[in-house]
Amino acid sequence: MQVDAIAVGIGTALSDDPQLTARPEGEFFERQPIRVIFDSEARLPIDGAIVQSAREVPVIVVASRGAPREAMNQLEAVGVDVIVASGENEAARVVSALNELGQRKIQSLLLEGGPHLAGAFFEAGEVDYMTTFVAPIVLGGKQARAAVEGSGVEKIADAYRALAVQCDRVGDDLLITARMREW
Repeated sequence: MQVDAIAVGIGTALSDDPQLTARPEGEFFERQPIRVIFDSEARLPIDGAIVQSAREVPVIVVASRGAPREAMNQLEAVGVDVIVASGENEAARVVSALNELGQRKIQSLLLEGGPHLAGAFFEAGEVDYMTTFVAPIVLGGKQARAAVEGSGVEKIADAYRALAVQCDRVGDDLLITARMREW
């Protein structure tokens, strides 16, 4: 799958310190996607894997108006592009960020990680396709994270529903691909 950009929330960036680069084995690969971090307070560490490679593979941090100017300046000084998203809530800031990314010719975005960010994208109505792996294992407990956060819905009838679904086995796992809206 070729995409223009790949995005995670700051929680994923802080806990995993990912590179967010494509590393396909034995395949011809034209270009790396731009890496986008939704980080309202501009907390992305300067010494992290993403920032350290910002001059080779572009990085955009989406911050809010309340982010400290000094933190944004530090990110920009090491080659990170900072977008300030506006809006009264997270869903509005997602729309603002996507509009700015569109102005930069980013037409496809893979939302790779972060339940909080996924919830904001759903609440903004900005999820076109969803790909989910289901494994035959059970995780849980009082401290378990949800796959999607956000305000949610009170009734099942109000849940986000797929328009079309495809299921494929991948080893012992099940890959579910769902089209969530039409254009």
